[in-house]
Amino acid sequence: MNSSGKRFLMPYEMVSPGFEAVYTGEKSDEAIQPDGWPISRFTDDSGNVIEKWSVWTWQNDPSKWDEEIRHINAMQGLLGPVDDDTRQIRAHIGSLVLCEAGIPVTVDDLLAAIGRGRFLEPPLHDGCWCCGMWWKCRTTQHGQPEAMAVIEQVLLGYLEGRTAEELIDRFPDAEGFIHRAYGWLPSVGELSQIQRLMIERILLPFDRFTGRNTDYDAVNRNCFEEGGRGSQLDSEISALAGLPRIHPEYKREFRENLQTIDDPQKKELYKICGAIAHGLHTLSDCHHGAFRWIERWVHDIGTRALGIPERPAGTERQRLAKSLFGYTLGLDKWLLGKAMQFLLMDLGYVDSGFDLKNEILRVYTYLGADRSSVKEWLAACLWKSLSGAGNPRGLIVQKELTDRAGELGVSWREWMDKQLAKSR
Repeated sequence: MNSSGKRFLMPYEMVSPGFEAVYTGEKSDEAIQPDGWPISRFTDDSGNVIEKWSVWTWQNDPSKWDEEIRHINAMQGLLGPVDDDTRQIRAHIGSLVLCEAGIPVTVDDLLAAIGRGRFLEPPLHDGCWCCGMWWKCRTTQHGQPEAMAVIEQVLLGYLEGRTAEELIDRFPDAEGFIHRAYGWLPSVGELSQIQRLMIERILLPFDRFTGRNTDYDAVNRNCFEEGGRGSQLDSEISALAGLPRIHPEYKREFRENLQTIDDPQKKELYKICGAIAHGLHTLSDCHHGAFRWIERWVHDIGTRALGIPERPAGTERQRLAKSLFGYTLGLDKWLLGKAMQFLLMDLGYVDSGFDLKNEILRVYTYLGADRSSVKEWLAACLWKSLSGAGNPRGLIVQKELTDRAGELGVSWREWMDKQLAKSR
């Protein structure tokens, strides 16, 4: 195997709608058969190594694509060859994951690219599904590794017996977090061995979160796979606390094990340990809940109670739901060709519970008045990604809003329903 290090797109006519593929710049003397998820890696007849993936997030089996995806793929099939800028936009839409921390700016970035036909600068990282396969990305989370390092230093300082005031002097931006952490945690002399091990457990992934170790697989093995330090800590905690086995794949065994615990305090502790062992969906510090989850673990370790009662619950879910619903509604009406001014006037008589104007204005402004088949296809791809294809829970997050909108006579899928009705 040898590599030139240069990745470039396969000819468009060699890639079927719903997929994208690149030459990796590598050559292999031995044939590689198509294999892998989410990226299939294989060789052509000349030994060139190819990577291929679905641009429908989390959905790489065409037999399971719904009629909406098939319709949008058919739109692509009618376009003829598209240029590389368009292919990049389409692939980046496919990278969009709805739990990623950058929404809504990542959506705005995509809308602007669709409107102008290309990205003017590297796109914003928008998810963990095959992102940046042949292009570079920018971050929306400037300073995140440094913030993670501060959290790590605060917890290590606490274990060393440093006062809150000492740490606030070093990290003034984290004053609120430090006060809360010291309020939840007992004095370090009163910290139990179980609590010490739990703090070590939550700090374990910080080797990756702070950027010190860029080897994702190695850190993941150590934190979340059998034989790693994470599983060792889980075993020590469960033995000391008299709990059932704690396992990184915590959802698989969680419900069954939970039913075997009669003591309410032990049951609560087991829930906390299971959540910590699950991590940020392992090492997914790109998740919009990353910092809130970490702070909650500190609270739960200190108080031995699950969840922070002082922090309003569901605020991030509500923010995300409103934003996603506004964008999907705006895209639906833009695809229909409905004038924005009359749409906003009509919505002024609908008690949706929040203002939809911001997202709708962004959709119409970025996409512009000029319409083309390519732009409509890309807008349809984004509509589908925002309305569920970008995350299996995408529609669940919005369900309360879509149900309420339906009761009020407002459809966020009018364009798609009309398209499907024509083809039946």
